[in-house]
Amino acid sequence: MDDKNSTPETSPAAQPADLAQTEAVAATPATAPASAPAPKRSRTRGWLIGGGAVLAAALLAGGGIALGAEIADAAGEDASSVSDDRDDDGSSDDDGSSDDDGAGDDSAAGDVSNLGTDSADDLVAMIDAASAAGEGEPTSIDLKRDGSAEVTLEAEDGAETEVRVDAGGEASVVSTESADDDGAPQYVLDAASIAAVVDAALAETDGRIVEIEADDDTTSPWDVTVLTGAGEFVEIDLDADFAVVATAADSDD
Repeated sequence: MDDKNSTPETSPAAQPADLAQTEAVAATPATAPASAPAPKRSRTRGWLIGGGAVLAAALLAGGGIALGAEIADAAGEDASSVSDDRDDDGSSDDDGSSDDDGAGDDSAAGDVSNLGTDSADDLVAMIDAASAAGEGEPTSIDLKRDGSAEVTLEAEDGAETEVRVDAGGEASVVSTESADDDGAPQYVLDAASIAAVVDAALAETDGRIVEIEADDDTTSPWDVTVLTGAGEFVEIDLDADFAVVATAADSDD
């Protein structure tokens, strides 16, 4: 064999092939290792956590049931106590009655035989009693079914005082309102004006005086309510000279 002939091992043509193969192998990216599997959850730990949750839920449920039962028992005892209180006297504490005997009498339907008066002297006596108990000049008087009266006194600064005079003539202050800008009243219920109002009103309508009110209306400063024998309320307006200006029936008084 001729030594000059190239063999496959020493052939220059084989070397590039080997080199190409080597380079190809080098260029081939290395296979990424497989992801490590997630660690398995311990079954024993899962049982412990799950069992704890169930136990906690059971405890909470049991506590809620016990608490609910306790609240229900308390509510039942309260209801039973209220029922017992009502059963003891056969009625509740609230009997619907009013503590104000004067106002309650007026709201009740029925007997009006004691309501009102046809005597100016009676009105003057009630107004004098009220004036002794409070401050100001009398501007109105409102008679009640129980024989009492409510009198309004107005001071020079506009303050108003409500005085109640009972059937026996005893007077007591009910309320007082602070001063306003109205000033002193122009017309007041003194003895002379009361006598004139009573005469004029009863000459117009026969009956008993229930209410007299004086205001600063220059057209009709005197307002009178008369209860007739038929049980009808009549409103009469008088001018400054006690002449009748208007008359109207008022069955809702």
